[in-house]
Amino acid sequence: MLYPENMSIGLEQPEVNGFVTGKFVPEVVEDSRRDRHLAVTVELVPGVAPSEKITRIAGEAILTHLLRLNSEYAAYVPQHRQTPDIRLRETGDPGCFPPGAKHRYTRG
Repeated sequence: MLYPENMSIGLEQPEVNGFVTGKFVPEVVEDSRRDRHLAVTVELVPGVAPSEKITRIAGEAILTHLLRLNSEYAAYVPQHRQTPDIRLRETGDPGCFPPGAKHRYTRG
């Protein structure tokens, strides 16, 4: 079971929080081989463009705290699939974080 509060702590870390708003949407996605893995779409602060650096540090921070706080994830997700796929979106991305809408941790 994934709990958003386990992942939000990663995004609150000093190395990450200057780049992100704290809004994110976690999903379990299936690849072409039908393997499942965690994908996390993260909203960037205004004026920050997506980059490999932000993707890497956000992914590392989320994984560190997810493994620390969620024993089920650490024990049952194969190690080679534990690192989340981070998808960065600019502030107010209409498909993920529409302005004026209440933030939700699920897609509908």
